[in-house]
Amino acid sequence: MLHLRKGDFVWVDSGDGVPIGAEVKVTDTGQLQLIDDGGKEHKINKKTEGSIRPMHPSSVKGVDDMIRLGDLNEAGLLRNLLVRHKEGIIYLSSVRIEL
Repeated sequence: MLHLRKGDFVWVDSGDGVPIGAEVKVTDTGQLQLIDDGGKEHKINKKTEGSIRPMHPSSVKGVDDMIRLGDLNEAGLLRNLLVRHKEGIIYLSSVRIEL
């Protein structure tokens, strides 16, 4: 059983075959819920609890060198790109091509 607290980051099933990052929030009633990276709410119940996995800290904030990701998988790579894009730190090549 996974013990979750407000502010924890987890991976949750997106329904598309690749997990999506989500943050644990608390509702007005005190029940835990997830808000995924796309802004969608997910209720935590017995059905969803089994598909939730903890997120490695390196995937929460993102990293410069993706080989350093603790979640070195498709979901981790995509989330790292999303986090860096939101911060305006986009991977660009510094190679100049002259014609």
